[in-house]
Amino acid sequence: MKVAWFGLGQMGLPSAKRIAAGGHPVRGYDVNPPKGDIGGIELVSTVSDAIDGCDMICIAVFSDDQVEDLLTGTDGILKGLKPGTVVAVFTTGAIEKIQEIAAQAPAGVTVLDTCFSRKPEDGPEGMLTLLVGGDAAGIDAGRPVFDTFCNVIIHVGPSGSGRAIKLVNNILFAGHVQLAADVLNFAEGLGLDPKTTATALTKCSGASGVLGMMAVIGPEQMLETTHRYMIKDVGAANKAAKDRGITLGPIAAATKVYTEEKAD
Repeated sequence: MKVAWFGLGQMGLPSAKRIAAGGHPVRGYDVNPPKGDIGGIELVSTVSDAIDGCDMICIAVFSDDQVEDLLTGTDGILKGLKPGTVVAVFTTGAIEKIQEIAAQAPAGVTVLDTCFSRKPEDGPEGMLTLLVGGDAAGIDAGRPVFDTFCNVIIHVGPSGSGRAIKLVNNILFAGHVQLAADVLNFAEGLGLDPKTTATALTKCSGASGVLGMMAVIGPEQMLETTHRYMIKDVGAANKAAKDRGITLGPIAAATKVYTEEKAD
């Protein structure tokens, strides 16, 4: 399959490289093109060059605004895609937004919310888990590409379901990050080394994957690395809960720090 990949950042670039390594031609576009090793990706300078003749459009940009601009904005590409094209949107965001976009797809074009994640112990180069909302036939059509960088693919329901379960995951992950950082700060106050404490706790009843990551990079770097994304994703999770009258309980308190700021 010929693939156009938009968003070559921390998650996007390794995934696009795996697709290219799997034998699929990949054209990549990013407003800030990556430097260094890009594998077999062909970098292009315009959106139209990226999508020309492609069978699959993969979108891994930061925000819903960027997704909308690319697909349904003034020069949006969605309506011009050929029948049979699969559009995979990896961006985490509002459930309703992806449903609105999917509803605007022309006949024969499938829009999937394909949210990816990985277990902390798999490391930055590990294969991903793909949580997919949308038409099952579209998932099957995209499997030759998805299988190059995902070792678990779960169809969780209709359009919006992939984003819904990703919001559930990410608010839980954010809670783990904040609680782990707080408890390691407590440990440091007791005279313990935070990384040593994190390593020890991974072998105890209070273990979590996040603690394993903090044992390697430390709580400060972990908080810094995840902060921007957690502001966006926890905010989206809280809005989804509020709109549906769902009480989040203690997880809302654990992640309150992320709702007090806005992502840049």
